[in-house]
Amino acid sequence: MKPSEMQCDICFRTGGQKLPLLCATDARNKLYEARIQHAHALLEKDALDQEISTLLSLSTVEEQQDRPMSPVNHHTVASVQSEKDRVADRTQQIIAHADEFREKVEKARAEVAKRKASIALRKSELASASNGVDARRARQLEDVGKSIRITKYNWEKISSQFTTSRAYLCGEAAKLYGLRRNKNNADGQEEYEIGRVGIVDLRALNTASPAQISTALSHIVHLLMLTMHYLAIRLPAEINLPQPEQPQPTIYPIISSYLPRPPQSPNNNSTQSSNPSPTSSRHEQQNVNLPRPRLLHITKPLPMLLHEDPAAYALFIEGVSLLAYNVAWACRIQGVSVGEESSFDDICDIGRNLYNLLIGTKARSQPSSRASSAQSTPLNKSNGRSEPEDKNANSERLMGKYSHGTASHFAGGAEATEFIRSWKLLNPKVIADKLRSLLQSEVANKEWELIDEGSWEIDNQMGDDGVVVGRVAGGSRDGDDLDTHSKLRGVEQSFMSCRTVDPSQAVDGTGDRKTGTSGWTKLKPR
Repeated sequence: MKPSEMQCDICFRTGGQKLPLLCATDARNKLYEARIQHAHALLEKDALDQEISTLLSLSTVEEQQDRPMSPVNHHTVASVQSEKDRVADRTQQIIAHADEFREKVEKARAEVAKRKASIALRKSELASASNGVDARRARQLEDVGKSIRITKYNWEKISSQFTTSRAYLCGEAAKLYGLRRNKNNADGQEEYEIGRVGIVDLRALNTASPAQISTALSHIVHLLMLTMHYLAIRLPAEINLPQPEQPQPTIYPIISSYLPRPPQSPNNNSTQSSNPSPTSSRHEQQNVNLPRPRLLHITKPLPMLLHEDPAAYALFIEGVSLLAYNVAWACRIQGVSVGEESSFDDICDIGRNLYNLLIGTKARSQPSSRASSAQSTPLNKSNGRSEPEDKNANSERLMGKYSHGTASHFAGGAEATEFIRSWKLLNPKVIADKLRSLLQSEVANKEWELIDEGSWEIDNQMGDDGVVVGRVAGGSRDGDDLDTHSKLRGVEQSFMSCRTVDPSQAVDGTGDRKTGTSGWTKLKPR
């Protein structure tokens, strides 16, 4: 059958030169005759090559037969033998290399078979291990979650015990220091005292005695530092308790607090006179770059200190402002309200803020013992109260919660930092400026001179003629405590003299006028 008569298995038609190509069979049929012609040409070429090779070989044999043979000598035999040995040696080397390669191939095949067996074994082990992996993973996650919940519960329980103990210690320390709140029967205002000394509101510093101010501030500083030690809280402004080098408490500004500094010399006292000695001058020149502490004590009435030593007056105003800011900051970090945070009057009431911080209106229970606190730890997440409720319950009681001495509820952590940023407390500089302007305006607006109580005791010349109009802040006391208490609590008095001349002068117009017997009705110029 000719190629053109072959029927295609795909398109079921016979091939032809003029038909278009539709499939591979048509293309093959198209090239079939050309391939046959090419094969015939190749066969003819091979026949001619064989014929030519035969003719050439016959001519070469005839030439060798016609050529005379050269004589065989010893060197020719030796060279042939050496060539034979070389070929045999090369053959042995090739055989040895072949055997070596064959051994390596066998070892490789054995290693591959061994690895295949190991992989198959591991696959079977993996399949058997993966059979219950989800259940085991869930069980392990549950065990880990349970241990985490137990740890967190124990942590919160210990933290709660710490919080309760701190609050209890602070309250007991305040009671031992004699921090109390009294109501004035005259005007019904609340007054606070510590160690039987009235705590002066910063707005009333002009009317308080230096002894009362210094004693109250000293007690406040000691109690505040003790309670901050219990709470492990670092106040913004560093407070220096009395030391041999500095017998009175001082306070540093916030920017200069908690910096390394050499011990302060007793000569470097800001309350010294305006004419320092050469030794103290040299000491001040050496410490000119050191931060200067602010005073928390005075030895003269505040208006008198303003006129005699303005530098000490400014340091004292800054010191009490920093102390008030410390108390307000401690109240806020412990969740105690100070009224309006941006209110100057609320921040100046140190006694109320300190009382609310340490004692407050709610009675603090005594911390329970370890035996009573050993209860079964909850293992489930649901304990009758959800996590948001627990957070709300914890946020209601912040006294002793935040601290710089524990990792739990760290006062420098993110949560406490965000809590502190939400405050609106006045800056200590703003407090000092407002307090200074308030006190100085009171001094400038006074119509009567401020006379020290000792001026009326000179030679006891006034007798009972002087009329005292005023009151003792804090009520009356019996016995010898009345005089001491009046001096410490401050006496708000206005002295007026009803007698301007001596009785002998009133009769005969003669006699020597003694010091202290004249009237004290001088008005200050406006």
